[in-house]
Amino acid sequence: MPSDKQAPVIDFSAFLSGEPARVKECAEQIRSAAQKEGFFQIINHPITRELQQKTFEQQKKFFSLPLETKLQLDKAQNDYNRGYEVVGAQQFEVGTTELKEGFYVARDLPLDHPAVQNKKFGHGPNLWPESLGAEFRETCMEYLNQVIDLAEKIMQALGIALEIPQQVVDSFCSTPMAAFYKMLHYPPSSPDAPSNQRAFGAHRDFGIITLLLQGDVPGLEVWDEEAQDWYAVPPVDGAYVVNMGNLFARWTNDQYGSSVHRVIHNTPVDRYSIAFNYNGNPDFEIKCIDSCRSKEEKYAPIAVEDAIREKYKEVYKAAGIYKVAEPAKAH
Repeated sequence: MPSDKQAPVIDFSAFLSGEPARVKECAEQIRSAAQKEGFFQIINHPITRELQQKTFEQQKKFFSLPLETKLQLDKAQNDYNRGYEVVGAQQFEVGTTELKEGFYVARDLPLDHPAVQNKKFGHGPNLWPESLGAEFRETCMEYLNQVIDLAEKIMQALGIALEIPQQVVDSFCSTPMAAFYKMLHYPPSSPDAPSNQRAFGAHRDFGIITLLLQGDVPGLEVWDEEAQDWYAVPPVDGAYVVNMGNLFARWTNDQYGSSVHRVIHNTPVDRYSIAFNYNGNPDFEIKCIDSCRSKEEKYAPIAVEDAIREKYKEVYKAAGIYKVAEPAKAH
């Protein structure tokens, strides 16, 4: 039967108010949405629409560059997952090709930083297109800093919702792993496209949480298991879609699941979005949260970095274009 679901929308200003009753109410709304749907949208957060639009403008400038210019920043040239990602670089559904290209931005760490030397996943310097100048770099980094701050506020709300001790949340959020986002461009397509072509194949996110900023072109869909059907999550002006990832589900003993979602884009216009992955401290050990121990623990403890690295290896290996570097061997 057709799905009649709609994406939950939560007013995050209630949490930001600091008023105990409103904070508790917002945390409860987040708990309910995360548990029932595996995702939600937030509005009235601190990131201005002006900054979001400015970032999209810079994103469009980058993807409008000639392919040979973008390839000068190809992520194949480094071990730290930075720079340009070509069309078809990932595969989430067997036998399909994904019609999207990307550009990674993250915490800017010098090559002599210990985490870079040890080849921690996603740790390293950013790559910048010289032709777009300082404005591109400064806008990208301003957006990164603000979205990291927002993600950590959402983690605080999740901590209250799940009764996670404050010191555990603080430990998880310390020195967050790369904290990268990926600018995504979906080129124009057609309803007559090959049956094995996808914009973004059906998948669950890998990590803890993803903050997705959609542009003005729809396409995001979420799977409704009960109805056995997909339902649309149209863009809400300025809102962030917050997805729970597989590692979050593991942390909560599957009491809070991750949603299966995809992007369908069969229209003759460009589509843009920005997906920010927040996975916390790479050395943080994910093990069952005390409030989720009502059932036998399903999973052994695992370090954040180990879990994330393995999932990225899977999707890049399937497409056969990029490889994920192994960590440096201990001496």
